[in-house]
Amino acid sequence: MKSRWIKSLLAVALGLAALALEFTTGLTGWAVVCLLGGILIYVLVREQKVRKWLEHPLQPVPIQTEGWQKAAKRITGSIDHSRGRSRTLLQALKRIRSTSDYLPDAWITLQQHQQIETFNRSAQNLLGIKSADIGSDLKTLIRHPSLSRLLTHDETEIVEIASPIDDSKRLEVRIVALDENRQLVIARDISELNRLLTMRQDFIANVSHELRTPLTVLLGYVESMTSDELSEETLRELADRLVTPVDRMRFMVDDLLTLTQLESAPLPTVDEIQSIDGRAELHLVIDEARPLTSSSHCFKVEATENVHVECVPSEIHSAFMNLVTNAIRYSPDGGEITIRWRDLGEFARFEVEDQGVGIPPDSISRLTERFYRVDMKGSRARGGTGLGLAIVKHVLRRHQSELKVSSTVGMGSKFYFDLPMTFSHQEVSRVVQ
Repeated sequence: MKSRWIKSLLAVALGLAALALEFTTGLTGWAVVCLLGGILIYVLVREQKVRKWLEHPLQPVPIQTEGWQKAAKRITGSIDHSRGRSRTLLQALKRIRSTSDYLPDAWITLQQHQQIETFNRSAQNLLGIKSADIGSDLKTLIRHPSLSRLLTHDETEIVEIASPIDDSKRLEVRIVALDENRQLVIARDISELNRLLTMRQDFIANVSHELRTPLTVLLGYVESMTSDELSEETLRELADRLVTPVDRMRFMVDDLLTLTQLESAPLPTVDEIQSIDGRAELHLVIDEARPLTSSSHCFKVEATENVHVECVPSEIHSAFMNLVTNAIRYSPDGGEITIRWRDLGEFARFEVEDQGVGIPPDSISRLTERFYRVDMKGSRARGGTGLGLAIVKHVLRRHQSELKVSSTVGMGSKFYFDLPMTFSHQEVSRVVQ
């Protein structure tokens, strides 16, 4: 209402001014010209104000008329809406970029001539790309024939290269076309995968090797038994000789199944954990191991009474048994095998010490590998599948412990580990979930 009143008052003032000019001069044309000139000046002044306001449209509009106020509100609302969408998009882009920095795979976007456009944090860690490298040719930064061929020929194949900043890491690199002028380079660290593949190949080779010997023996005996000239007594003798290689293969299969179950199983559940008396468990293990010893072997037991631990009884029994039988195999006739069970406060320690040939220092770290055996001259080691210490390692890992070894060549070895008196049920629950 106020703006309309001002416009009406201005129009009346200009009209009166034109009438006054006509009355005093009698020149009607000049009066009209002056009236139109005043209106033009008024319009130009308003236009100039509008131009200045458009440079900063979020400020209050300088023209206090109803029409301009409505137009200004629509413009301001449109700008606020656009700014809100821009902020939303910018925040989304920041989240995407932040998320991409946590991806283990490296990615780099390239422009038309293999010039680096953007990259994530893993590209810096695996490929050594830095912010200063943006705009540089990727082939000049990473000089590798396979990568250059991949980039030059725009091939879809996957190449494997060593990391430019760490030769121990192997990277799998591929290229994905984003559009006609842009490409995405993806690099993945496959060092662990290669290690697992190598372990699998070695495992298959070791199993094949370990099974070949008893199978060859079996085949020889079976072929001999097909002869019609053999007496019943000879056939019975050959049949008895089949027991040893068959048992060897059976023990190996059992140990492989046990090891596979231990490796794939989660930590023990609360229902599996029981309290056992270590001293009673030692005597049980010794009774089972005596048939494997010679009459000249001597067992010495040093066990503290009433020392209990929480564990999976069958698994800990297996660990005890494997270490005791291992000491028997590598102890000479007449050697003493000492077994200890001691209270260490929050932990209980199990030890097996023998007077065998000892272990070279460079072999100690490999003792828990599958099928690894220490080749020592003078050793009377016999039997075994080569999987016992690997089983012990995984049993102890499930019980929050690890196997430790101290040995001197020619003087014997000591294997020991510590078990917590109370199993961490909180950690068990967390892992199982």
